[in-house]
Amino acid sequence: MIPEPRRIAIHQAGHAVVQTIVGRGRYAVARVSINAEPGESWRGLPAQGVALLDREALLGLYEFGLVTLAGIAAEDRYLAGIPADGEPLVALSDLAAWQEQAAELLQSEARVNLVSCNVMDRLQEWMDDAAIWQVVETLADALLAEGAVQGEALRKLLAPLTPLGRAGH
Repeated sequence: MIPEPRRIAIHQAGHAVVQTIVGRGRYAVARVSINAEPGESWRGLPAQGVALLDREALLGLYEFGLVTLAGIAAEDRYLAGIPADGEPLVALSDLAAWQEQAAELLQSEARVNLVSCNVMDRLQEWMDDAAIWQVVETLADALLAEGAVQGEALRKLLAPLTPLGRAGH
């Protein structure tokens, strides 16, 4: 079952926002889309939409966790205000990518769980920040209207998160 369009937009906006925060000017988000390319998946798990960087970036495990799980954290914030209607959907491709990378590097389920909790705690702090959440919602609105956002339009939407636009993150 595919989640409703606003939830997909919030998810992809969450990725783009956290990529921007974590990037600290080292790279930029080049394109965000809620439309999956035909056959888009990660190791057979379906993917809906994408938040692409302008260059390849090597991230440490913690940064990788923040970026990879950002969509799930954004969905959690969004869904907190909506009554549940059945089984919760989880972005399995994001969760699987994180768990595989973390298990390979940490080699202990207890360590993976500890780092996962730390990552999700940080993401929750960011999603609870009113200024950050406003950017998530504004980008999600643009994604719902256009399907994809890139170039100058995307830079303007993410500008409050860049080093010049926002200090302390």
